[in-house]
Amino acid sequence: MMCVSRLTMDKKQGFFEFSEHSVISNLYWGIDNIEVGKMSKFQEERICRLRNSETMLQVPALLDETGYTAGISNRYLICCSYFYLSVVRNLQGDEWQAAMHFLQSLLVAPNVIKSEFVKELCESLFPSFSSKDCNVVAETARRYKHWLMYYQVMFYGGSPWLHSGNKIEANHFLPDGRADQSSNSLEHQKSGTGVELDVVEEFRDISEIQNLDHISELGPGIKRLHDMLKETQSDTNTIIGSPLHDSEEGSDWEVHVDDIISSITRKMVSDHPQPETYDQLSDVCLKLQALCSTSGRKNFLQREVNELAISFKYEELDMPWKNNIAENNSLMLHEIQLFDPISSAKTRIKRQESEMCLCSGKENNNDLLAVLQRCISSTRFSKEDYAGDIYEMLNNKTEGKKYTMLKDAILDQLLTEISTSREETVIRASVTMLTTIISNNKSAVDDIKKKGLQLSHLASALKQNVHEAATLIYLINPPPSEIKSLELLPALVEVVCKSRSYRGWQSTLLVKPPAASVMIIEVLVTAFDFDTNNSHLAAINSPQVLCGLLDITRHSNLEEFVSLATILVKCMQFDGHCRKYLYQFAPVAPFISLLRSNEKRAKFIALKYLHEILCMPRSSAIKLLQKIQKEGSDIMHVLINCVEQLENDYQLMAADILIQLDILENTNGESMYREEAMQVLFKAVASEENSTMQLLSTFILSNIGGTYSWTGESYTTAWLVKKAGLISRHHLNIIRNLEWMDQSLQDAGIDSWSGKIARSMIDIGKPVFAALEKGLKSKIKRISRDSLIAIAWLSYEIIKSPNSLRDSACELLLDGIEQFLHPGMDLEERLLACLCIYNYASGKGMKKLIHFSEGVRESLRRFSNVTWMAEELHKVADYYLPNKSRISCVHTQILEISHNFSGAVTALIYYKGLLFTGYSNGAIKVWEIKGQSAILVWDMKEHKKTVTCFALYDPGECLLSGSADKTIRVWQMLQRKLECIELIPTKAPIQKLDTYGQMIAVITQSHRLKVIDSSRKMKDLCKSKSVKTMCMVQGRIYAGCTDSSIQEISVTNNREREIRPPTKSWRLQNKPVNSIVQYKEWLYCAANSTVDGSDIKDWRRQCEPLISIITEKGSNVLAMEMVEDFMYLNCSSSTNTLQIWLRNKQQKVGRISAGNKITSLLVANDIVLCGTETGLIKGWIPL
Repeated sequence: MMCVSRLTMDKKQGFFEFSEHSVISNLYWGIDNIEVGKMSKFQEERICRLRNSETMLQVPALLDETGYTAGISNRYLICCSYFYLSVVRNLQGDEWQAAMHFLQSLLVAPNVIKSEFVKELCESLFPSFSSKDCNVVAETARRYKHWLMYYQVMFYGGSPWLHSGNKIEANHFLPDGRADQSSNSLEHQKSGTGVELDVVEEFRDISEIQNLDHISELGPGIKRLHDMLKETQSDTNTIIGSPLHDSEEGSDWEVHVDDIISSITRKMVSDHPQPETYDQLSDVCLKLQALCSTSGRKNFLQREVNELAISFKYEELDMPWKNNIAENNSLMLHEIQLFDPISSAKTRIKRQESEMCLCSGKENNNDLLAVLQRCISSTRFSKEDYAGDIYEMLNNKTEGKKYTMLKDAILDQLLTEISTSREETVIRASVTMLTTIISNNKSAVDDIKKKGLQLSHLASALKQNVHEAATLIYLINPPPSEIKSLELLPALVEVVCKSRSYRGWQSTLLVKPPAASVMIIEVLVTAFDFDTNNSHLAAINSPQVLCGLLDITRHSNLEEFVSLATILVKCMQFDGHCRKYLYQFAPVAPFISLLRSNEKRAKFIALKYLHEILCMPRSSAIKLLQKIQKEGSDIMHVLINCVEQLENDYQLMAADILIQLDILENTNGESMYREEAMQVLFKAVASEENSTMQLLSTFILSNIGGTYSWTGESYTTAWLVKKAGLISRHHLNIIRNLEWMDQSLQDAGIDSWSGKIARSMIDIGKPVFAALEKGLKSKIKRISRDSLIAIAWLSYEIIKSPNSLRDSACELLLDGIEQFLHPGMDLEERLLACLCIYNYASGKGMKKLIHFSEGVRESLRRFSNVTWMAEELHKVADYYLPNKSRISCVHTQILEISHNFSGAVTALIYYKGLLFTGYSNGAIKVWEIKGQSAILVWDMKEHKKTVTCFALYDPGECLLSGSADKTIRVWQMLQRKLECIELIPTKAPIQKLDTYGQMIAVITQSHRLKVIDSSRKMKDLCKSKSVKTMCMVQGRIYAGCTDSSIQEISVTNNREREIRPPTKSWRLQNKPVNSIVQYKEWLYCAANSTVDGSDIKDWRRQCEPLISIITEKGSNVLAMEMVEDFMYLNCSSSTNTLQIWLRNKQQKVGRISAGNKITSLLVANDIVLCGTETGLIKGWIPL
């Protein structure tokens, strides 16, 4: 089929509604069914196919002509639908309806019909058809359609006259008298599909009907139909697209208008029959006459105004204003000839003259006001701004109550229509008129409010697709609480999503519906509390809505665009994922224009937007900066003016953007702009009086040399942690809110960018480090932390700087950095502090380590199990100032989490920076640890029985949970939400889990060791042994058995060997290995009351253990954990306490009590955590 090739989705459009896809599908398969039906050999199948085709083609035929569907013009889709509907009707034998559908397709898009379907037929029907004559062709097609409809009604009317053989002359069929010539030249044509369309033959059949003189014999109904048809076929130029243009609505329009404002005339005439009423009506009518004198006004309105004006000329009506009317009489008669060329016009005028001569007093009032009501009513259905002009004219008449009452009557009637009418066209016309009135007369808002306008009625209209109601609501400007109560957001979003349909929309309204919707949405997302604003943002934060919002930017004025920018900033803050969409599709130029504006509000929101959107991965941010630089040639001057003239946060945002742009332009050379902007930032960092500016300035400094994720979160810390060499998955999962597989961390452009920024800052010298020193000492945790991050990424360049500069930096910063080393601080903070000391004290600066306190040295020693830098620094400090370490054995409780309704805490682990706890009732609770408090984040109960263990799983950075319900669940953090993505069934309850790559090692409660591969196939290992515990180290499983032996199994090649033989004792069953722990290169095992430890290589040689600890006799070690200095043992002799042993000296130094039986144990970041049988979780830290 010809149009199928056009039915393709717009590739630039990244998304579309399902309804749009449905429309295209209906058109495609509707056309396809015609071809199949035509080729069918069976009559029943042919009928069914054509019927289905007609049903499907009616779907796109109902589209709005002004819009787009899936990137295709609705006019094209509607034209295709009606054309193929005509083909269907022709194949069904319904030639009348086939002709009607063909004419409708021609009326919608004449060029499409000519160029793509039936060129020869169009040239036959319209010999002078060219691309410039589309309006003429459409007008002619409309007339054809009206006449065809007229004869169709008469044909099916059942009148004997139609079957009596009488005919109508052809020249009565075509108003221009060309029916005979055109019909004789027409022949049967074929469409591009090969389907015959006998449109011409239908016209021949119709043209055979003759003699319209019998029309009066057909009754008043047919007579009225004929009169209406004659009126529509006048030679007056009809405006395409006007309300009168639509044949479906034009038939009863005039009658409907008469009823709309009847209450106005009754009220005016009954209350004021005095002659002065004529004076008022004279002014109104003269104004209407002037409005209608312009070419292109509506025929109906012009005719009624002229009637009213002619009525005023008679001397029989002895009124004081008759001379004014007489002066204009000749002009009015001339306009009647231009606008009302119907042959009976003069007769009708004379008839009205005689009627007016017989009228007097109150009757005259009634007649004149009746004409006036039709004039005012007609304005409601036109696209011209008569309404505002009339109301403005009445509003300017300050004297006399009559004008006020007429204004009130107009407003009352419009408000009544909005509140009571069920017809969309009536409501739309009334809303449009009110909107026009308010647009032209701001004072009308107060008049409308006094009338008691119910916003709920406008809300209902908006929800019924009367989009103009959005403009009216915006102009009325109700309070935010009232807007919220109307629940307008879904309807406003729909208006925004259809913003493309308003392209080229000609109107004098101050604000188009999409722009009004945007400004109302701004109120809904900014005027309420945090939760309410976010609930509104959730409704608009989708690609489809963002696309509609961005489409408005091409036509917005300053105020509208400020509202739009505010919404976009809120969207990025609510859900950072829309940042990537805006980066790809949002234009930059409008925001630069806002920066150039003289209005502060426009500058503020532009700076907010640019500051917010630049929080993206560094390489993408650089591309965006280049785009800003290219489209804003004067952007540097604009920004430096913002830095100099604005205050507080906006000054800092301008400085941030200016520095980044300047680095692109002047990579090596000095820049006045850059230095001034940096001075502003450092001054704000050192300003302790304004904590808000300190917060923003330190945030900017901490990330200006780093990177972000697409969600807008700072990933500078993650980038530095990876550069520091932290690779242990257990350590990485202690750090909060970071996705270590995020592509932003693989960005190769971060290092070079960081180096450029760092060099430009270091060139300023000592003031930089003096400002950062004050930031480090701030009592606000976020300020001191951000200062530490800035110092950390600067350290990679300071190491290349002269010794004098590095020494001065050390003197200023090292004392403040030390505080972040101690246990109790966040792991990433301790790591960054270690990184800073290592880089700033490099080379000869290492001698400064002799000034470290004993506490700092002890912190470095304890942190040596996390990073090699801590170990190196501790060795250097001991080298320059040998000191016998004195280990503090004091432990302080810093955490207590109570939850008494889920049973015992049976499993503990850190995952994605959150503490996961498993319980005996199958529940899993997730806690966010902040200092010495814990916040419950999630509470889930997916397992049916006890959660016995957790394990980290590398593929997808997942978490495994094993349970006594014979299942393993795979959990993943997706967009900050925890989801179970897989369920692995097992045949036995799970006791312990560990992983290596994609392999999962499992110990069941029956002490069997199994391995599950990536395909989820399970295989038994150590079939001859009963395994009690295990740990996995570098692809090897070290399994502790019930006979006190230890087996080493290679996961890659399934080789097994025994590295510790079973104890040769007749009491073999009493010495199972209950716990195996790997710490650094050592392996520790606890069997019965003994804990043995050796290097893994020594275990393989089956040497005697280097460390052997014997606890109380008769006591079994149930659980064990290690840190740098201490060993924590939970023994059967006292299940509610932890024994503290010095790891290197094998000396017991104390104990800590959990209060109840300890059921789970975990150490992380030097903190030891215990879970108890009562659901209590406690945490201690060594000081």
